[in-house]
Amino acid sequence: MATVEELEAQVARFIEERERWLEEQARLTEELETLRSRCQKLARAASRPEPQRCDVSVQTEGDAAVGSTASACMAQPRGGTFGEDSEAGGGRLPAVLEQMLRSPEDEEVQFKGIEALFSQQTQVDNTSGAAANAPTLQASLEAAVAVFSNHPLNRALLLKACQLLSVLLAEPSAQHQLPLAVLWNAAQAVVSVSVQLLADASIGVADGVSTTRVGKAPAPTKLLTWFLSLLALLFPCLGAQLSLQAQSEQFMQDLLQNIVSKMLVFTEWAQEEALTLKCVQLLPLLPMEPWVQKACLNLGAVHALSLTYLRWKRGAGGVAKPDMEAALPKAIQVAVRGVFTDNLELCVKAVDDIFVSDEFVCLEVLDQLRGMERRRRGTFRDLDKDHGIIGKALLLWNFHQRAALEAPDPATSLAREVLHKVAELLRAVILKLPSHVLLQRMKEFETAEVFQRLCLAAIHANAQLRLQIAVNYVDNGAASAIIGFLQALLQNFEGDAPPAVAAVEAAIQLLADEQLPAGGWPYVQYCLDVCLHILSHWSALSMQKADVLDAKAAPLLLAQGGLVDVLAEILDPKAAGVDLREKPPQQVANQATETLQALFEQNGHICLFCMQHYTEVKQIVSLACDSLSMDPLTDYPEMQQQAVTQLIDAFERFSVHDERLGRRILKALTVLFESSYRLVFWFLQNHPLGALGEYQSTDVHSEAVRAVARAPYWSAEDAPLLPQFVGLLAAMLLDSIKGLGEDGTAKPSPGSKRRTLDLTEAEEVVSACMTSVLHLLLIDPSPPTVLRVLAQHLALHGEAVAATPSVATQSNEDGGDADGSDERAVNAVMRVMQVFPSSDRVQMNCQHLLTSLLGE
Repeated sequence: MATVEELEAQVARFIEERERWLEEQARLTEELETLRSRCQKLARAASRPEPQRCDVSVQTEGDAAVGSTASACMAQPRGGTFGEDSEAGGGRLPAVLEQMLRSPEDEEVQFKGIEALFSQQTQVDNTSGAAANAPTLQASLEAAVAVFSNHPLNRALLLKACQLLSVLLAEPSAQHQLPLAVLWNAAQAVVSVSVQLLADASIGVADGVSTTRVGKAPAPTKLLTWFLSLLALLFPCLGAQLSLQAQSEQFMQDLLQNIVSKMLVFTEWAQEEALTLKCVQLLPLLPMEPWVQKACLNLGAVHALSLTYLRWKRGAGGVAKPDMEAALPKAIQVAVRGVFTDNLELCVKAVDDIFVSDEFVCLEVLDQLRGMERRRRGTFRDLDKDHGIIGKALLLWNFHQRAALEAPDPATSLAREVLHKVAELLRAVILKLPSHVLLQRMKEFETAEVFQRLCLAAIHANAQLRLQIAVNYVDNGAASAIIGFLQALLQNFEGDAPPAVAAVEAAIQLLADEQLPAGGWPYVQYCLDVCLHILSHWSALSMQKADVLDAKAAPLLLAQGGLVDVLAEILDPKAAGVDLREKPPQQVANQATETLQALFEQNGHICLFCMQHYTEVKQIVSLACDSLSMDPLTDYPEMQQQAVTQLIDAFERFSVHDERLGRRILKALTVLFESSYRLVFWFLQNHPLGALGEYQSTDVHSEAVRAVARAPYWSAEDAPLLPQFVGLLAAMLLDSIKGLGEDGTAKPSPGSKRRTLDLTEAEEVVSACMTSVLHLLLIDPSPPTVLRVLAQHLALHGEAVAATPSVATQSNEDGGDADGSDERAVNAVMRVMQVFPSSDRVQMNCQHLLTSLLGE
């Protein structure tokens, strides 16, 4: 069973709860009666005609002006307002009001007078036209205001005075009839008493004293509720006065620092949601001049609003997305939004450091920044130029990125919403920046992974911006900026992903934005797309291929910037000497191939350079072959020779395992040889058959010789070269069968180190040589020069092949007798026919050649 002490404690608790409920009932009943009386008075006033009023709408703002205006109004005839005393006195004020004005420090007089004035003002049957008498209304307001300065400690009297003021100001058009100075004095008095009340209550709570009612005095919460309601009636009338910093700065400081901030931060007051709501709703009524907005921030009002929101959110269950349509959070949102509306300086200051960790304030500020461009064009450029918004937004991203990834449920956290807003703001700023400024910012924030990705995504999605970058690629430094980030992207794929990059990708994936992919490969493709646009634009405007000395040519700038290195790593990472943890997607590889092909097509020097430095990258060799097939570098003989050398090496390296690439290399060699007789001559002179290795092919020699047969004529410029050229063909014809017997079997000379061709290879070379020789006979510019030189060289080399050096020596000593040369030449051709008895094409060509030799 419960002890007596426990029962007594329960009884005491029940009595305390009963008193608390009775107090609440009395308060609600009093408010209900007040509201009922107000509604009845408003209905009565609406049903009667508008009376004559004292027009004091145009006034000065000083105290002297207030006195003169009041005197003028007092001199006018007054109608009765508060009974017979007013009617009998004519121009006099009601007796109760005059008594209050004569004895402002007498609490009993003031209490009875206010009760009388309040009672008569709230009477439903009061049809004497109280609202029509502006001087009486002004005097009543002044008497009630005097209570605040003369009796600041009498809470009951303060409550009555506040209720009377609320009723007076609720009169139709009363606020327009009263002088502004009177209303301003009323607001100052209310604020002063509220500050003192909050200070006293805070001390009492600190000493362990409750803020509830003491005796018959009303509770501080009730008083503050009425004070805030009265200020809410006064502020709309004082907009012009509150906008003047010189006259209202101290008032704003008391209001914001000593009332709003304290009430919202102080836990004892914050538990009263109705009081908190009235306090929050007071801020939007202030004129949001820049200095007022700054005061709200500097004096702690915004901090207090943020704490109030967090406290309400915890009370709502701590859900990530609570009901923002509730009265209190909606009022807080309106108040915070008003503080930052159209104020760039405050918005930037908030996201820079002050509220960087406050998701609620950050979301409101970012919304304000995002919408300012629609209200004033050029805002985003000002944000970048004057406020450095990009750097500040990136700091905000870094903080909330960590917060979102560490949240229990990142997908529903407010930090994710902040990241989304930051990405939207940065994307909007990026699109408004000139192309050269954008690329400059990319260089400045080259280590900011998320900013680089946002820039590339914006460039990819905006055709106009991409065109501007491509057109002004020289002035804006697009090549170095794009290639720099391209290199950084590929470095992220080498080995394990850096933690910072992995965190950025996780945050971007959390946003689920289609325009902002999470992986790195799409941005590689975006970079390549920009490079391709630069090349295409330059190619469209350029009348000729890139000059190797033109430092502004797009292909040269891109190559110097390292584009080829990047493309090689994408196309064949292993051959390029890098180890990527992921294979590039096919779309990226195709884009890289297209970019490299465009680069090679515009500059043969780059093509040749890449072949020399990336000998193991098959795609580069293949694209170089295609480029040389289209442009054989006819104006650059030395480059042609270098290209032939590189293609020969590539053919020996890849043709065995990749027949398709081998055919491409031969095709490029064919085009090169067909473009220049001198190139064929250089090749045959520097690459004789005798220098072939054991496993080297003769395909290149065959293609070089066949190219001669496709020439339509022999130009006069190349005529001096013709005798030596014919001699090389004759030497090659007979060298191909050197070491072969009459039956086609290999019979190398003892001690010979040269390679003996097999029968098939020799047949290809012989057939190509015979065809070219016959063709030269037909296009001989000065016949029979070709035939005579051919006979001499066949005779000379024929003896060497037949291993009869004495005959050759004798022939040379005799000066090359024509008849002897023809005979030896015929013998050389007959020897060729003996080696290939079953080859129809060789036999037929030899017969044609014999006919020419014997016909001579």
